[in-house]
Formats: sequence, structure tokens, C-alpha cells
Amino acid sequence: MRIRALDSIRGLLLLQMTLDHFGRPISYYLYQCFGFFSAAEGFFFLSGFVGMLAATSKGVKDPKQSWMRWRAFKTWRYHIVTLVSLCLAAWLFLPRVGYLFESIYSHPASGSAFSLLLANTPEYLDVLPLYVIFLLAGSFVFPLFTRAARKRQVLCLWLPALALWIAAQFGLRDACNGIFPQWIHHGDFDPFGWQFVYFSGAATASWWRIARRDESAGNALAVNAVRRATPAIIVLLVFCFLWSHQFIALAEPASFWTSKVHVGPLRFANFFTFMLLICAVVRRWPALLDFRATNVMGRHSLDVYTAHIVLIYLWMATPGTVRYHGPWNVLVPVVACVLLWALAKAREPRAP
Repeated sequence: MRIRALDSIRGLLLLQMTLDHFGRPISYYLYQCFGFFSAAEGFFFLSGFVGMLAATSKGVKDPKQSWMRWRAFKTWRYHIVTLVSLCLAAWLFLPRVGYLFESIYSHPASGSAFSLLLANTPEYLDVLPLYVIFLLAGSFVFPLFTRAARKRQVLCLWLPALALWIAAQFGLRDACNGIFPQWIHHGDFDPFGWQFVYFSGAATASWWRIARRDESAGNALAVNAVRRATPAIIVLLVFCFLWSHQFIALAEPASFWTSKVHVGPLRFANFFTFMLLICAVVRRWPALLDFRATNVMGRHSLDVYTAHIVLIYLWMATPGTVRYHGPWNVLVPVVACVLLWALAKAREPRAP
């Protein structure tokens, strides 16, 4: 059973990412508008969270979570078709974005092979490969989460993700990338850092499942602790919001703490507290964040996200006299969002 509010939130995140990727002037107001984090963190976290809910519901019929491997293969197909289509389009009639595929044009055989293996990922084509990797890893890890009977077991399963994230802050990705040719483009997202966001979402869903079960059995200690923490969470979020927008006289934190590439410590803490607040709202007032338009987009997130990549490339191929001037740099992003909604609507199964 799908939770409508979560689909709606995912749709909202897709809209925000789309508008962010179209650039200024809209992105000036939307990007990291709530603090030291962006919509991408929410999208990865929610994918892990919803994935764990699905794994729990499908655990009896599919204890090995083979559906995740099928989903990974489907995502890989979407990515490869999009990459090949855009690479050919750039070569044939979109020369303004041809430089993004230089690694493939200059090294056709090896560049294509590394692209198929998800090691070479041009700009804006680096997120779906992460989902493929996380889904494949999750197909082995999620069954362990679903069998966890105690909260401390969930914590132990989460610790490897924490360890990888810590290592990511100190150059693990660069060390691993050293085995590949220098011309490969690995994307802007550190997989060792971003897996922490994804698996933290999964761990949160698993931990809360056990906490609610304990509450039903008369042990409401964990649930009550989370509820009592809500005021402190709000205070922290307000502080980070004011700090990130320089409304208070504090120097901006060093890039180590707020890095988007590696998911810096302050960035993750700020985002995680924000998600805890959103979860509290969904629990208490589920209809408050249920929007029909974004709900349908959230249900077809793979189609919408893939289509948004194509639209962004078409926008980047547009002459600067249009891209950087009004009203086009406002009108076109809005029209793109409407087109993405129409795509999601068209993907809805028809009533018999």
C-alpha cells in the first residue's frame, strides 16, 4: 500500500530539482532554501525510506527482495537509453552540449564500456547510476533490516553505511577512482557519501517500524522520545536556516562541513533533522502534504526524472540569448514542470 503523502513529497522534490537544474533566476530562491541541504538529499533519503517500507510489505512473498534487482535493471535501462540518445543527439544536432560526452567521443570503445558499467557518467547523468548501485546493494541489505527484531540490530546494520560515509569525508572516492583512466567523468556525487543518505532512510523506516511495534506492546519509550525531541528539532532547523542565509552574524561553515559532493557532516545533520520534522507532520497530519498534482509525479518518479534530464539538456543546448534572459528563463522551466506532470499523468493506468 502506497502512502500518498510520501508520493506527493517525492513529486515536490522532483519539481524542485527540475527548477534548480534550469538555473537562475528560479534556482537562486529554491536551491538550499531551507538550510545547508538541497532537494537531492530528500530524494535519496525518501527512496531508501519508501524502499524499506516496500521491502517490509513484500518480505513474505519475496524474502530475497528480488524486486529490487529487477528495479535496478529497469533503472539501468532507462539510464543507458537516455545516455545513448543524448550522446547521439549532441553529436548530430546539439553541438552546444557535445563537450559533455567528450569522454565517449574521444574513446568510443572504452568510453562506451565504462558508461555501460556506470563508471563514466556525464553531467546530470550521474544520479540514476547511483540508484542502480544502491538498489543492487539494498537487495542484499534490506532483507537483514526486515528481519531485525530490535532497534539495536537496526543500528548495527546501519553502522557500515556510517563507516563508509566517514571514509568518504577523507578521500575514499578519490582513492578508488585512481584505478580508472583520468579522462573518465565520475559525476558530482560521491557514492560512498550518498549511500549514507539512502541507507539512513532505510534504517529510519526499519527503526520506526520496531518502535511502533514496541509502542503497541506497551513500551512507548522510543516513540515518546522522538515526539519530545520535536521542539528541539524546530529550533535547530530555524538556526541552520538563519545561518545558511546569513541572517545571523556567524561565518559560513567550511566546505568540509557542508560539502554536497561528500554529504558533509553539518549538511547531513541539518537535512536529517528536517526529514524528522517532515515525518512528524506526515504522521500527525497525513493529508497536509498530499497534493494531487505532485502525487502522480511521485508515483512515476523514474519516468519523470529521466524526462527532466532530457529537458535540461535541451535547455543547455539553447542559445545564451534565450537561456540567460527573461521571460524565457522563467517561462521555460515552468512549462517544463507542466510537461513532466503531463507525462506522469499519461503514465497512469487507465481505469477499466
